This record gives sequence, C-alpha cells and structure tokens, in this order.
Amino acid sequence: MADSHSVKADQTLQDLEAALAKMVHERYFEAESDAEAEQQALEAKDCEYLMTRIRCLELGLKAADEELAWIGPAARSSPAQSLRRIKALCGRYPDLFSAVQAVAVTHPGVSREMLAMAVKQFRRDAEAFSQEDLVGLLTCVTNGANQAFDAVLRTRKGADRKASALPWGKHTD
Repeated sequence: MADSHSVKADQTLQDLEAALAKMVHERYFEAESDAEAEQQALEAKDCEYLMTRIRCLELGLKAADEELAWIGPAARSSPAQSLRRIKALCGRYPDLFSAVQAVAVTHPGVSREMLAMAVKQFRRDAEAFSQEDLVGLLTCVTNGANQAFDAVLRTRKGADRKASALPWGKHTD
C-alpha cells in the first residue's frame, strides 16, 4: 500500500491529518467514527494508515509540549514575547493579586524589576504603586506561595500521611 500517502519524516501535523482523512475517505468510508476507522485499519493490518495515525499522535504531543515550553524553568523568551504574555495575563485577571501571581509564576526567569515595570504598564490598578512596591508584591507572592507550599508538605510529612491525602491529590472515581 505504499502510494502517495506514505508517511514522510518532514510532514507537518496538518499534512498528516489531511493524508489520514483522505485514507479514511478512500478506504474506510463506511466507518461511522474515527475510532471505527481505526479499528477497521487494525483488522486490515493497514500499516500505512496506522503509521500515519501514530505520527499524528506523536506530532500532536510534541505540539502540546512546545505550546507550554515557554513556561518551563529553563525557558528563555525574548522581551517582546514576555511582554505579550504579561499583557495577556494582566488583561485576563480582574484583580491585581491574581495578575501579579500569574505573572510571577509564569516568568520565573525574568527579573522582578522587569516584571514590575511590565505589570505597571499593563494594569491601571498598579499605577498608584512605585516600582519598588511592585517588586515587593512580586516577591511576596512568590515567597508566600513557596512558604505555604512547604508548610503544607511539612505538616503532611510530620503526620506521616501519604501524598494522596493532600486535598488536590484525591481522586474521585
């Protein structure tokens, strides 16, 4: 079945999804869902379809990973990229605390002085604060969150409880 649909390493996710859709249309047109088409491909041992599907899944995961790569601790963004994100965060949160917290958490590699200038630029309710005040707020949000997190972990360890005992660690099935 090696024809014009064959999977190439340099194809984009969009190319692969289009090729997959074409294969479904040509080979599995009776299928009522993607899952049914996939099952038919498995039964037919359609390696070309299955490899294309696997490659789509791989590229989808890679795209999702790259979408969040900017937030990682080792990530470095250009000032323009950081400013766009900070502006979006400042516009998204209605209160100053939430905006400052989101900015501090998502931009750990940017100095607090730079973050303070950006927050001041994009938040009207920050205009009344000095640069030093905003640096202090960013520091408090970061340090306070770290201290609170550590305190919860210490009390849970001291009580000899498992991680699943944490409220956010419980599963409701």
